[in-house]
Amino acid sequence: MKYRNTLTTILSVVLLAVSSLAFARDYTAVNTAQGRVIGSTSDDLVVFKGVPYATPPIGDLRWRAPQPPARFTKPLVADTFGQKCIQRPPNPNFAQKPERYTQEESEDCLYLNIYRPDNGDSDLPVMVWIPGGGLVSGSGSRPVNYGGNLAKRDVIVVAINYRLGAFGFFAHPDLSAQNADNGRLFNYGLMDQIAALEWVQQNIERFGGNPSNVTIFGESAGAYSVQALVASQAGKGLFHKAISQSGYGRGEQPKVAAQLAKEDESIEAMGVAMAAKLGDEGMNIAALRDLPAEDILGATDYTSFIEFAVDGKLIRNDIETLFQTGQQAKVPLLIGANDFEFGMVPHAAQRNIMAPLLPEGALDKLAEVYGGEQLRDTMLYSDYVFHAQARLVAQAHEKQGNSVYVYRFAMPVVGATPFNYAQGKVWGAPHASDLPYLFGNFTGDHGESTEPDETMLMISAQMMRYWTNFAKKGNPNGTELTQWPQYKGKKIALISPDGIVAKTDNWLSRLKAVNAYFDH
Repeated sequence: MKYRNTLTTILSVVLLAVSSLAFARDYTAVNTAQGRVIGSTSDDLVVFKGVPYATPPIGDLRWRAPQPPARFTKPLVADTFGQKCIQRPPNPNFAQKPERYTQEESEDCLYLNIYRPDNGDSDLPVMVWIPGGGLVSGSGSRPVNYGGNLAKRDVIVVAINYRLGAFGFFAHPDLSAQNADNGRLFNYGLMDQIAALEWVQQNIERFGGNPSNVTIFGESAGAYSVQALVASQAGKGLFHKAISQSGYGRGEQPKVAAQLAKEDESIEAMGVAMAAKLGDEGMNIAALRDLPAEDILGATDYTSFIEFAVDGKLIRNDIETLFQTGQQAKVPLLIGANDFEFGMVPHAAQRNIMAPLLPEGALDKLAEVYGGEQLRDTMLYSDYVFHAQARLVAQAHEKQGNSVYVYRFAMPVVGATPFNYAQGKVWGAPHASDLPYLFGNFTGDHGESTEPDETMLMISAQMMRYWTNFAKKGNPNGTELTQWPQYKGKKIALISPDGIVAKTDNWLSRLKAVNAYFDH
């Protein structure tokens, strides 16, 4: 009898193990709506690179809304990153580090990459990364954006490309007259982001993801995109949480002609100007589409900042107005910026940028708020674009009953000199220096050491936990982490070499003063 009981126990354990194995999915080969996609496994991850989410936007599809991808004629071996979208040429007057990714540039660039843990789990939260770069550069395949370290925390990371520069953001009278996409004009790169999110909704469950638990997150222009998507009804239902890192977009956006009383003020003028630069002011859209991509790139005006435009469809009003009037998506939001965003920009240059935006005498009054002209000129531009703008978004979003978590990132880069002033310490974290910590990839491309010390690794690990916790449940908190309170108009998490600390924001009075000069 004892022998029989022992044998029964062994058989039960074996059957349970076999049963468990039967329910574990192998996600290395996935049947998508377009056909079979084969990924690669290594380092406890399954990775799919270069998966198309739309038809290549070339030929007659240049400056059109993205079209659904074609079916594969054979299984796609997704072991190579897709081409990156055509980028702004390097500025010879600005010392830029060479990009560390090697993909060719092309108009055929609407690809995404998927990272998931190699554990057979299903129903995983999904994080869709929208890379930054001023809407003129960037890619989901940059080494600093490698999503594997986040994915190991039981989420699926999807990193996307979208059209950039004049290929992604362009208007012309002929385009508006033809109206081929039912009023969706100019914002082609934003249309790409929406198409990628639609692809995720259609396919991610097959990769083990939960299409009802999707978080969009991005930095700089990617965060600007996140804010636009939250404000846009076009993204409704495609995501359920949002993270904005150093986002911008305050004030008025340009508008297409149909949204203005005076056509001469519209964004369509950019197409006429490009045609003139190419030698024929009357050039129509068909002729512009026939030109090589190199000609379009060469005729793009990169001295003007690219913004999304109000088209009445994707973006129905200025993004700031949509937030202030409660028209945005009702989703949890995590938002913040770096403590020294534009601090590296010369003081005189910052003052020259800000002076025309302010009423007479405002600079002198703000010097009193900052504790001197030098500190004003060091911090005002960053506050206006990022910190004060984030405060507006956080306040407006919280007013609608949404949970909001605010942070300030303050991990200094190599060579930074922290300084103290009346409103606290500035450690020296410039724009984009949060990326190595968020993704755990210390590539050296954003001023960080390529040999992270114990504190850097600790902060990185904690940030990844906070961010993935937020993606899982709309709340960044978890065991063995400092409790991060909801904003409530004043509470933030300060991320610095002293650790991650919850506190009342000591910049509140300053940011309030800045916003007061812009009617907020």
